Amino acid sequence: MQQKILVYLVFFVFLTAGSAFPQEVPYKLDDIVVTATRVGTPLKEAPANITIITKEELEEKGVRSLVDAFSEEPGVFTNNLMGNPKFSTVDIRGYGETAPQNTLFLIDGRRVNNIDMSGADLSQIPIDMIERIEIYRGPASVLFGDNAIGGAINIILKQGDGKPKIKAGIYTGSYDLYNPYLSIFGKEEKLSYYLLTSSYDTSGYRHNNGLHSKDIAGNFSFEATKNITFDIKVNHHKDRYELPGPLTFQDLTNGLLGPKDTKTPYDTGTTEDNSIEAGVRLNFGDNISLSLNGSYRNRHNSFFYDFGTGTFNSMRKFETYSFTPKLTLNKEIFSIKNKFTGGMDYYRNPTHSNDNGFVSSNTNIDKNEYGFYLNDEISLRKDLLLNLGYRVTKVSYDFDYRDNTGLVINDTVWKEKDAFRVGANYIFNKDGNIFLTYATGFRFPATDEFFSPWSVPPVNQNLEPQTTKEIDLGIRWKFLKNMGGSATIYSSKNKNEIFYNPLTFANENYDRTKRDGIEASLFYLITEGLKLDLNYTYIKAKFDGGQFDGNDIPLVPKHKLSGKVSYILNDFTFTFVSTYIGERYLVSDQQNTSPALPGVTTFDMNVLYKYKRFSAFLGIKNLTEKQYSDYGALNAATSVRYFYPSAGRQFMFGIEYNFDK
Repeated sequence: MQQKILVYLVFFVFLTAGSAFPQEVPYKLDDIVVTATRVGTPLKEAPANITIITKEELEEKGVRSLVDAFSEEPGVFTNNLMGNPKFSTVDIRGYGETAPQNTLFLIDGRRVNNIDMSGADLSQIPIDMIERIEIYRGPASVLFGDNAIGGAINIILKQGDGKPKIKAGIYTGSYDLYNPYLSIFGKEEKLSYYLLTSSYDTSGYRHNNGLHSKDIAGNFSFEATKNITFDIKVNHHKDRYELPGPLTFQDLTNGLLGPKDTKTPYDTGTTEDNSIEAGVRLNFGDNISLSLNGSYRNRHNSFFYDFGTGTFNSMRKFETYSFTPKLTLNKEIFSIKNKFTGGMDYYRNPTHSNDNGFVSSNTNIDKNEYGFYLNDEISLRKDLLLNLGYRVTKVSYDFDYRDNTGLVINDTVWKEKDAFRVGANYIFNKDGNIFLTYATGFRFPATDEFFSPWSVPPVNQNLEPQTTKEIDLGIRWKFLKNMGGSATIYSSKNKNEIFYNPLTFANENYDRTKRDGIEASLFYLITEGLKLDLNYTYIKAKFDGGQFDGNDIPLVPKHKLSGKVSYILNDFTFTFVSTYIGERYLVSDQQNTSPALPGVTTFDMNVLYKYKRFSAFLGIKNLTEKQYSDYGALNAATSVRYFYPSAGRQFMFGIEYNFDK
């Protein structure tokens, strides 16, 4: 019955289309995105399905956990194991269990994915520092290299402007949520600055489910001259978290344990993450620019597990050094408008881990990555653009392992891959564009996919990089003054997709997989102040050969449908959101024999009040208190099913005030 509500919303759109108020729909094809070509490009010139989430949209939804920003986005799926930002993942175009390795996260173009299987830590990105989020769907390896095989998410940080200001706010709510923040920003002559400090504390939905984090971030820009600008970004993140672990199907149905309970009451972890990025932008006239950026990141993780019969604790240190020079040329060649971008991405990642349990060990892994890329946008006509791109990347892994049993492992692995992209984009009537793109992509194995001291051999030299070939056909069109939308169909074929084989207990390459999908959005201004957004995703993710031929890839739903109604009345903004996620097989159920996670429909309701410098927010998530799990896994050897129960109904209240100095 709940799912029918979204169908009624679709019917309502067409029923009322003729009587809509003739006001411009907020669907801007001239919005500038940087993720499409690594330089500023109008959205209608982008040869890919890209959407923008603005800071205003984050504010209207009361987003306090980054993963919640993507709940309505077509082609994007989310999982939140612990119900807080720490262990949440984002999946673009259906990679399921390995989504953290196939979705690249960037902050102002700097990659933040970890080199192991943990992916990006979304808890270390303060919501109140975000200006906008750009979502690039499809292989983005040409532009950004490793991890971008499914797509890339680029988070653009706020910059100071105008006279100095202070903004203070606090959110509180269910499960002891306490989230205060304070920012200072502005511009003094040539110096722009934005400083933020915040904390996020919650006891969590389940027992032993707490998260306590603190962040300090700064974004500075100094215009030394008209043609020289210096940029510095700094970030400090520290957290302490608890690990409630999964519950089995029997636990949840025999009446002895409920969804809030845990069987791991003593498991905990900590993180400290510090980074600094510095760069200079040089303009040589109006047509040539050079940027030189470098960064350093130092991340410490520790965690403790109590098995009852013994304990395990680990300390891990990750470092990242990067240097990413980029040259941009925007100049006509033979009377043809041309925008060229080329550069190099260098990342060095030395890591060290010390593990103490049944076996005590020290592991050092050093990953080095060199990538060279170019991208050229050629205007064959004023309304017809051709986009060409190419990248080649080389990567090496050095492994050094020693434990108290006397085992010593030293090995080196070298891999190399390239990728290209060809896209055509036709702009019509200034209110729409059609694009056709063919792109290839790659991702290299994560360090803990390559290496395990318990495997034979411990360093799997035979594990190959994953590759994809994909074709996209899409349209963006504001076909009425009060209505616009987009639709993209795509087909991708993947080779050597990396996965954990539950039958052999090792990371392996599938022979082939394929994904075919549709992503569609409709934006409709029904009447003045009343707006409807509808988004639909269909994806068929299948094994294409081998022992699982024809089966569905686990944790990938075929359907996702979301609808949002927003209404502005004087100083109030009311939003009502419904999202349906279809059923999907459990992780490690490549054979598709275990009962699937059922489809689920959730409802959220928010009210935002803004008056001059003051704003207040009231929100309710999971309005009907639906009981479900975002994530489930199967033990293929025992057929036991494990679940991470998702949070029930949640209330949240926040206030914010802007002070002018």
